[in-house]
Amino acid sequence: MKNKNFYTLFSFELINIFHIYFFNSYALSFNLYDIYPNYIAKSNTIKIIHKTSNSTNKTLCVFGVLENGFGKKIEEEMLKWLLPNYDIYIVYQKYPGKLYEYPALKFAQYLMNKKNITLLLYLHSKGAFYPNRDNGIQKVVRELWKYEYSGNNIKKYINPILNNITDVTAMFVGNCCKTTWFNGFYISYRAFNIINLDKLLNTTRWKYEILFKNTNANVLGIIENKVDKNIHDIARKYLKLIKKIKIDDLLKK
Repeated sequence: MKNKNFYTLFSFELINIFHIYFFNSYALSFNLYDIYPNYIAKSNTIKIIHKTSNSTNKTLCVFGVLENGFGKKIEEEMLKWLLPNYDIYIVYQKYPGKLYEYPALKFAQYLMNKKNITLLLYLHSKGAFYPNRDNGIQKVVRELWKYEYSGNNIKKYINPILNNITDVTAMFVGNCCKTTWFNGFYISYRAFNIINLDKLLNTTRWKYEILFKNTNANVLGIIENKVDKNIHDIARKYLKLIKKIKIDDLLKK
């Protein structure tokens, strides 16, 4: 009995060792020095892992996550609908996330060039930089992502890019500066190669919502294009309309 328990424990430990190695092999399968400036690669604040469930013919998704309890909670919530629809690369950034959306966007650009793909979905966990404010619009945004970026709805975002109608598709696009409201958008190979991400380092996170300002990238809002005001109210009304729910009930969950 003693030997049996020993072998059971030994086998369990082997499984744990394999799991850790497997996870780390994914995390280290990309050379960070090939992707980021040296001082960022050296800082040990970024980790990349790959998650998929039968990824045949699935669209690539790069998902930026703040690596703390709050960011992980959002990740867990979103992976429930992301995994059935996408082949996902998660880019973790250690708290407090001083590099904002740069690590995930920079990796998405690198991945698109490395794999020679036409488009991908870029997401950054909304609310990740506001750990005490997971209410109001942040929950609304994630509910909209869940609805708009899954199932058959994906086609209405992908097709305009595949048919060369536009370079970027988002839920809402601002009238000023081609603002991609609530950062989460499909982006083409062409669009990624006409923006200068390194120029945005050490600026505010809002710069990433006007990523395409002063470029010739075409940006299309699928729900509403060229919104100039009341974007939060528009988002709430749209969610209420499509999901037939009371917003107050949603925020209580």
